[in-house]
Amino acid sequence: MKADERKKAILDCAKKLFSKQGYYETHISHIIQEAKIARGTVYQYFDNKDDIFITLVEDHYSRWRSVVSIEQANIDPNSISAKAYFQHRIRQTLFFMAEDSDLCNIALRVGLGLPEKVSMLLDRFDKKITSLITEDLKMGQQFNKVRDTLNVEVTAVMLTGALLRTAYHFFVKKKKKKGYSKKEIEKISDEFSDIFMAGIFTPKKKSTK
Repeated sequence: MKADERKKAILDCAKKLFSKQGYYETHISHIIQEAKIARGTVYQYFDNKDDIFITLVEDHYSRWRSVVSIEQANIDPNSISAKAYFQHRIRQTLFFMAEDSDLCNIALRVGLGLPEKVSMLLDRFDKKITSLITEDLKMGQQFNKVRDTLNVEVTAVMLTGALLRTAYHFFVKKKKKKGYSKKEIEKISDEFSDIFMAGIFTPKKKSTK
């Protein structure tokens, strides 16, 4: 097994254990046993349990940022409407969370009672999502697509919380053995978007004719 493949195998085993047992109940010895490797092998790639957990969360955020990018999806930013842009962000986030319920569980639930260093990392994950939504809303206001009276900070926090909670509810709490179909995720995404878009975007002006 190549080095990058072995590292991924360790992370995959750790991810399942963290999700199932929680942070404190998962030890290096459990990861070693699950991955069926020697103790020394783990320390070739990671300093300790914190390092493994942090790597998982940072990779989770990096991949999410790539998934929601319109550039990554080969979408011309000049040709997409503000509402379609918003829907793309929501839909891709939910698809991403649905693909890996273990990481979804870790990112959204396991944070309670974690060591300060690890807890701060999960806080940063939430803040990065909120920050990206904030940037999108401000950009929408600049182009008169988002209501200029909208409280961007409050809306971004609400959207982040609602989006992450929605992902946790469906893809962790109500997880299906065969997973959710593309059509089911799109329906959840569209319903989520419809609820928020009515209060975010500038209404179309009525014709005077």
